[in-house]
Amino acid sequence: MKVAIIAGSGYFPIQIAKENPDAFVLCIENHSAQDSFKNNSEIVSLMDPLSWISILKKYEITHLVLAGKINRISNEKFFFNESMHELISKTFSLGDNSALNLIEKFFNEHDFEIIPVTWILKDCFFKKGFHREEFISNKLKDFVILNARFGTNFLNKMSEFDVGQSLVVSNRVVYAIEALEGTDEMIIRAGKLYQQYFQNSDFGPVLIKIPKLHQNLNMDLPVIGLETIRKCCDLGFSSIVVSSKGTLIVNIDRVKDYLTKYKFCIFAI
Repeated sequence: MKVAIIAGSGYFPIQIAKENPDAFVLCIENHSAQDSFKNNSEIVSLMDPLSWISILKKYEITHLVLAGKINRISNEKFFFNESMHELISKTFSLGDNSALNLIEKFFNEHDFEIIPVTWILKDCFFKKGFHREEFISNKLKDFVILNARFGTNFLNKMSEFDVGQSLVVSNRVVYAIEALEGTDEMIIRAGKLYQQYFQNSDFGPVLIKIPKLHQNLNMDLPVIGLETIRKCCDLGFSSIVVSSKGTLIVNIDRVKDYLTKYKFCIFAI
């Protein structure tokens, strides 16, 4: 098995590459840079997926891991190369999971297997329960559990529409649902609403980020990193709810240190 990491933006692909120095890295232009990696790598345009195939074949890659955020292509930047057009144009009208299923099919047809990132990444999930529990009051625990139940039920019901992996909620009031802007921008939007209307509440809002029902977990697991946690903490959030088997934690040791230092709450379900 010879693995290539298809590297989008953020620290996550860099972490995976460091833990897997023999993996090849395919950097997506305007998302990741070759000088961020010590691994053997090349850079490709998101507009030309057939060039990906040529490069991967050249390096005799057999298995692929997708990591990092990859932005959708704007139709204003669209070049009418027929091969690219057929793949990319179909994603415009699809939700994230349906689009990723289509991309997986494209790679499978060229004899590549997509594998989940958990195959090559160590220690990337929180166990069920509260972290760091010793700093969390029973009152806050009850608040988080109540909102976790409401929020996960809400997200599960939305799954059939292939919309969002996360939302922000407090006392059954939904502040924001993740859309095309992504998690971090949604957090900022929800934080402004909290500071404007709800700042006198006992606890700040709760971010919930979990996989959608029937989500393609080979292609797209929800990811939480230190920057997202810092943003939540800075905006007055009380906690984050994640899946113990489905929400990847980037650089988990640093995250644990941060939770201890700032007494911030993460609840894994």
